Amino acid sequence: MADNARKYREKYGEWALVTGASAGIGLEFARALAREGMSIVLTARREDRLNALAAELKEKHHVDTRVVAVDLAANDGADRLADAVADLPIAFLVNNAGFGYAGRFDKLATDRLRSMVVVNCVVPVVLTSRIMPAMVQRGRGAIIIVGSVAGRQPLPLHAVYSATKGFDLLFGEGLWGELRGTGIDALVIEPGPTATEFQAVAGESVGADHGEPAENVVRVALDALGKQPSVISGWFNWVRANAVRIVPRSTAAIIAKRVIEGQTPTDLR
Repeated sequence: MADNARKYREKYGEWALVTGASAGIGLEFARALAREGMSIVLTARREDRLNALAAELKEKHHVDTRVVAVDLAANDGADRLADAVADLPIAFLVNNAGFGYAGRFDKLATDRLRSMVVVNCVVPVVLTSRIMPAMVQRGRGAIIIVGSVAGRQPLPLHAVYSATKGFDLLFGEGLWGELRGTGIDALVIEPGPTATEFQAVAGESVGADHGEPAENVVRVALDALGKQPSVISGWFNWVRANAVRIVPRSTAAIIAKRVIEGQTPTDLR
């Protein structure tokens, strides 16, 4: 491992925990932090994918890994994960796990809506609550929350998802304010459409290649870490997210609905 590839490990500590690491943005966070010399805890539901990624990181970057397969939508999922890493000095927490669910609210399944709120909101709160105190005691660490530009505006046909991402944004920015001067950096990264499995999981009718590459999102996040409380990935996403400041919120909601309608199956509109 080259000396110039150890800056995050030296600044924050040895171990990083990445949720939702089996694909997309989480996978790219794991790769990026391993390149920086950090050992990685990989967690998601799909253990086979996690094992393959763990083998890749060990071979390419000679870092330690731990695989924890867990369903974070389960009532005890976040606590089970925290218990599984309680013996490790987690220095870098990436709260990435999350999913969307597109469609008119009255046509969506209650259990899946509940699971989305748990994974997108409850899990980051519980994991951060369990892991952050040790960071504070050590006087160093980093916490990244993966939000979305959807959290900046009302989003018909994605109403609950946008609400969860609004929660993530305010939660992460609040942590940033609390943690100033403690040696712990906090950041919310807000991607727009990203080329991941998100669209398929959300039930949208656009392909997985629709959007910005996940590695670009990770690069923007790591470049901004320690410099600001939140960052939007991509200039067009920044323009779109901030347009709600200059138009009435009712207008923003109507425009957003027209966009999301084109991505939502007809029977769920």
